[in-house]
Amino acid sequence: MQNTATPDPLDLLWFCQLAADGEFIGTKPERRPTLNYIANLVETASEMGFSSLLTATNFHAEHEAWTASVATLARTQGAGLLIAVRPGMFHPALFAKMVATAANLFPGRVRINVVTGSNPTENAMYGDMENHAERYARTREFIAIMRDLWRGVPVNSDSPRYPFKGSIVSPVPAQPVPIYVGGHSDDAQRISAELADVYLVWGDTIAGIEARLATMRAHEANTARVATTPLRYGLRCHVVVRETEAEAWAAADRLISRIDPAVREKFIEASVAVDSEGQRRQQALAASSSLVVEENLWAGVGLARSGVGVAIVGNPAQVAAKLRAYQALGISTFILSGYPHLEECRRFGEMVMPLLRDARGKGAAANVAAAVVKGAAPRAGLATGVAPVT
Repeated sequence: MQNTATPDPLDLLWFCQLAADGEFIGTKPERRPTLNYIANLVETASEMGFSSLLTATNFHAEHEAWTASVATLARTQGAGLLIAVRPGMFHPALFAKMVATAANLFPGRVRINVVTGSNPTENAMYGDMENHAERYARTREFIAIMRDLWRGVPVNSDSPRYPFKGSIVSPVPAQPVPIYVGGHSDDAQRISAELADVYLVWGDTIAGIEARLATMRAHEANTARVATTPLRYGLRCHVVVRETEAEAWAAADRLISRIDPAVREKFIEASVAVDSEGQRRQQALAASSSLVVEENLWAGVGLARSGVGVAIVGNPAQVAAKLRAYQALGISTFILSGYPHLEECRRFGEMVMPLLRDARGKGAAANVAAAVVKGAAPRAGLATGVAPVT
């Protein structure tokens, strides 16, 4: 069932690549993530109208997320950063102080994405040996402690995991720091319903997102909410947009045309160890023989990249229409990306952003074609029906 309430204004974010970047996935990218490049990406995203950029946290990226993020914030202005953190890497009292410091040094530009972790092998690289249920219990405690400390009063904890006495964050963040949480499991959804400002899902079919939001709203209805803001829903996916649909599909095919067989084999081996329900869903989408899982929705990125593996593919009107279809379900935050990230950020900003400005309070825009598609469709098929921009 679509969300019949007036949609929340769109909040559009881009992805801040902290690993090597390039025109192809599944092979060694040619562009290193120097501070100049990362800063250029942030400033370009700001120019294109994105409010913030997500930084990932994983052992295989060239840069550690927190260090690179603070350096980038100091080098740039405008768009902020949604900084990913794994609770297993920091004590929450210390991290609450770190976030408060960054938030006060860079007002309005710091958001936090709490990542529970999906791959036990990768988690072990950080010394994190906890199982799925324990990791989510830790995530809940981590967020709750930060929220307590950001009230600016002394906090005691007798938790076996995080014992401390008399911790206080002073000064507290001058503005509230939004917390984003993702996850497919019931544990992730319950934590988000209680503590998150934004609940994130990975790209999926319209029906898949609709079903996920239905279960999430049930959790909301049965959870005592601690976060002070209304919960928003966000979607993380890739985008391949070109002037014509044929050009977009050609660009999508090119993106995966150089996947190294050895990289693919290693990727398949690593995927077996994943204990994330969301990651398993992305793998299932990538198993589609055509990789087209729904009209203008393609799972090719999932052949050689962990995390979100689907992309919206099409001309500007089709991409805008797909985003509108998700918005109609209740999604109001989008975290988008494309390869290479700098060029694709500008491409999206110039080609698609004008079609979305009306919903973001930035002036009128032309109507775009919109359709809610249930099930896969051939590449040549276009969305049907016309709906006004809301």
